[in-house]
Amino acid sequence: MLPQFNFLPMPFFSYIDQYSDITDVLLRDQKRFAHTDAFTDIVLRGSSPFSVGDREMMAAYVSGLNDCHYCHGIHAATAERFGIPLDIFHALLEDIDTAPIKDELKPIFHYIQKLTITPSKMVEADAQKVYAAGWSEQALYDAVCICSIFNFYNRLVEGHGLKGNQKIFEMGSGHLSKRGYRFPWFINLIKGQIRKSRLKSLEEHHK
Repeated sequence: MLPQFNFLPMPFFSYIDQYSDITDVLLRDQKRFAHTDAFTDIVLRGSSPFSVGDREMMAAYVSGLNDCHYCHGIHAATAERFGIPLDIFHALLEDIDTAPIKDELKPIFHYIQKLTITPSKMVEADAQKVYAAGWSEQALYDAVCICSIFNFYNRLVEGHGLKGNQKIFEMGSGHLSKRGYRFPWFINLIKGQIRKSRLKSLEEHHK
């Protein structure tokens, strides 16, 4: 079970504060992160053998394995907006085989579980179990990309001390479900207004 925060822990860098979310990290260095955003949008929203809901479920699951409160919260909430019940995540983290997901997805989740926890121990037999369930190489490739990018994001937010809370998850999942992962070119021009609006909402949430 992931930890629950009734407060907002203080982050570790001067350019973010207790009300920050991941966009305050990404938008600060768009020269680097624009490429990451574009890659994430293709992986999570582009053409794939998996539905958007399934891909968000994988993102939340990897984040849950890493005990990343922020990413798990955001992506579980986003998956819910695409029809994935929240109680699925507790079940998946407890036992993939008994979790209420489609049987053909279970080898995929076993694969990304092992890839997250013991990546050096991956063997051909792990891939063959995925193929035996009817998935293509493209499907396995997509699962590997999702697993990889969220192991990266989990460490990015944990390294910055971002934990988030329910209001941040609600706001973030609303954006991701409607607009995906790419930021428009003019975002730097209006991010001050966006931050002011977000701060007002978060402060009202904590009154």
